[in-house]
Amino acid sequence: MKIAIASLGDPRSVKTWSGIPAYIIPALEKRGHQVVGIALDKPAEPWYYNWLRRYYYRFQKKWFMSSVEKTVLQAIGRQFDAEVARIQPDVVLSIHADFLAYTTFKQPAVSIHDTTFATLVGYYGDFCNLTERSIKAGNDMYGKALDRTAAAVFSADWASQSALSDYHMPASKVFTIPLGANITYVPKPDEVDSWIDKRVADNNCNLLFLGIAWERKGGPDALRMVAHLNKLGVKSTLTIVGSTPKISAEFEPFVNNVGFLRKNVPAEAAKFDELLKTSTALILPSLAECYGCVFCEANAYGLPSLGRNTGGIPEIIKEGVNGFMLGQSESAEAFAERWAEVWQDKEQYRLLSKTSRKEFETRLNYDVFAEKLEEVIRNI
Repeated sequence: MKIAIASLGDPRSVKTWSGIPAYIIPALEKRGHQVVGIALDKPAEPWYYNWLRRYYYRFQKKWFMSSVEKTVLQAIGRQFDAEVARIQPDVVLSIHADFLAYTTFKQPAVSIHDTTFATLVGYYGDFCNLTERSIKAGNDMYGKALDRTAAAVFSADWASQSALSDYHMPASKVFTIPLGANITYVPKPDEVDSWIDKRVADNNCNLLFLGIAWERKGGPDALRMVAHLNKLGVKSTLTIVGSTPKISAEFEPFVNNVGFLRKNVPAEAAKFDELLKTSTALILPSLAECYGCVFCEANAYGLPSLGRNTGGIPEIIKEGVNGFMLGQSESAEAFAERWAEVWQDKEQYRLLSKTSRKEFETRLNYDVFAEKLEEVIRNI
């Protein structure tokens, strides 16, 4: 099939949506499809949007969101239509449903997303305290976009349920397919087994935090967890990648802050790879998370994932299979105690690491994603 895949920005760039479309494309090409990328540009905003921002914040202390405005989406829709007319694909994939809202092309469209607008409102920081105008516009936009799709693919059931309940989409058009690990080289099973052996032999619990948004990704809870592990007599460290938070003196002895690592810089990519090989587990107890491909990346290296039971994370982490989740009312200290029992039972930790890799092999990779996506496409 000839498949067009569209995103805001180049879909083949690792900078676009954390590189997700850049990994979907080769997985589809491997299955024999011709894939053509459509890079949508964000249009210039009307002059009065800045005036609206000031007005709403001054008089209502609310945020005006321009990306959900009809004028902006219509401009994107015209770009989208023109590119589809030029390419003439058999089917169109839209990375995020939003951009389909005001399109008119006749080919069947499939949206790929990790959330809906409704699930984000009041959940992610940028979607809190929005104006009533923006909330209405966002929901109108998303409803129109889903109406344009022949199928809507979400990475987690959390988002799929929103499409069904908030936007009344027919169940026959909604599909949950977990996204994969955003890695170019997939470690071989025997390599992973050797790394697991080395981790088991190490008495130090080396937890790895990967995330830019320190507060939203649950950095403070990760710190408290590592501090409590040390109090329990479990020698532990926290390596922070992507964030540069201010660390208080009480936590400094067991924190290693690496800073931001770029995957497109060989030396930094090698450092990132080494951390995944040598760490004990990934810890990312996010307060809000639509999905979290980084958990899939950790599992590819046989690393168990420690997250929080929120958003799309339960789609990835299966309790006691490839990691554990901090409960909504559970303290970081209680979570640390649960983890300490697993880590100190070396055979239990070894089994958890091996089943973490198995989850990557069977569910959390782009070959599986592309196979299931292809089935959706053929059915429409």
